[in-house]
Amino acid sequence: MAFAQAILSNPAIPIEDRQQALDRAFSDPGLPTAHPTSSFWLRTPHPEIAQAQSTELPSEAEVVIIGSGVTGTSIARTLLKSRKPGKDTKARPAVVILEARDVCSGATGRNGGHILETAEEFAELEASLGLEAAKKVVRFRMAHLQEILKTADEYGLTEETQARKVQFLCVYFDERGWKGALSRLQRLKECLPHETIEWTAYERNEIPKEFCLPHARGIVAGPAGAIWPYRFITGVLAHLRSEFPQDLLIEAKTPVTAIRDITPGEMTPLRYSIETTRGTIRARHVVHCTNAHVGHLVPGLRGRIYSVRGQMSAQTPGSKFRNQGTEHSWIFNYDRGFDYLTQLPPSEAGEMMMFGGGFAQGELGGISDLGISTDSELSLYADIHLSGALSAIFGRENWGSVPGPSVEKMWTGNMGFSADGLPWVGQLPVSLTEREQKEKGQGAEWVSAGFSGEGMVYAWLCGKAVGTMLLAYDDELLETESADLSWFPEQMLVTEKRIKKSVLPRDTDGISSYLQLTR
Repeated sequence: MAFAQAILSNPAIPIEDRQQALDRAFSDPGLPTAHPTSSFWLRTPHPEIAQAQSTELPSEAEVVIIGSGVTGTSIARTLLKSRKPGKDTKARPAVVILEARDVCSGATGRNGGHILETAEEFAELEASLGLEAAKKVVRFRMAHLQEILKTADEYGLTEETQARKVQFLCVYFDERGWKGALSRLQRLKECLPHETIEWTAYERNEIPKEFCLPHARGIVAGPAGAIWPYRFITGVLAHLRSEFPQDLLIEAKTPVTAIRDITPGEMTPLRYSIETTRGTIRARHVVHCTNAHVGHLVPGLRGRIYSVRGQMSAQTPGSKFRNQGTEHSWIFNYDRGFDYLTQLPPSEAGEMMMFGGGFAQGELGGISDLGISTDSELSLYADIHLSGALSAIFGRENWGSVPGPSVEKMWTGNMGFSADGLPWVGQLPVSLTEREQKEKGQGAEWVSAGFSGEGMVYAWLCGKAVGTMLLAYDDELLETESADLSWFPEQMLVTEKRIKKSVLPRDTDGISSYLQLTR
């Protein structure tokens, strides 16, 4: 949220460029491009899952999930684990996942693999939501660390996915930034003392030499996680498909082109006709897990969720740099923007520095990436920044030389940013889908999207929440009567009030009003 506010209200950016960004935010994001940049995470496609596809597209399903990343996988897992005993699985599959490209080739296969919370996020949430709501949202975000590590362990994926708990180092290089960080950390620890026991701060003269951060003014440190996101999701999907062979179908290279209501009066419990390039499938429920592309099939979410292009790289560390992949992850804060980094533990994939960011160093302060919904191109300015930053950050005396090309891969990905900074989770009303509203129990459309670049601390449990909501809504699918959602922050729910309030302005004249509404 602060990201959009800062860009759209920046008088240094020409008003015509800000207007063009708003126009892009309200435009149809379309389908994912057929020719994306090449992500390092996808270097070895999963042999069973990457291009999984039935010989023929099934004609029916209970639930169709569009999108095969963190969110879609979490929803599928929640639904399948709650399958009614004795349910006739021969009638139709319970869940069909439709993916436009290869499985998990979107944002999940392109992100940084970070699982962490920051004091900055709590400060923003408290300012916009109030103290108690901010505490609940932050607890929700923090819960992802153990939830994801536990799930990796459950399926025997810990080693393969390099799932690990680390200490994040949130690094500041200037006095003003550091003083603000200390103030925010103090407030976070006051409000959430139990959750922040492991959080600490290092002043300049306290920073351990082995951190190799000679230019740091100060560091905030705390618990975090790192993981190979593609291997995690494809690994979970492989286990689910093995466990539920009749009830889970995964259909790669099957973009959805339209969703229509089934003709009223037809004698069928199925409500929707989902049209794809491989044919049509009918279902009771449709769940949209397409994040940056959600506005393509849910036109009412355009301007409420908008695409932003981000950039990532895999780089060879310098010859003198000590591998810290099992110890740390990093955030580097500048006077404009920030970068993020993990390092792979030693393995067959090398000891790569997985380094992303450079947004604020992009063209016109990054506004040229706002509303961009294709991952087929690189940002030159972000490339320049990311390619040269690491040796300066860690100190050339600690870095050393790099044999051969320093950048192994550079790629982009599309993030779905929310106009109010929070994910959109729940049942979709007709005001957003522009499709007919029917009675409860006759099926529905659902959404979990708009993670604003922080999907690793939102998407998994948002998916669990949507799955739980769907099960509670539909008596045909529910195994038990338990549908406790007291743990889920209500501020993320799709409501008519939020639909009315949480939307970008159509033109630059409305920016001031938008800023007031989102504070």
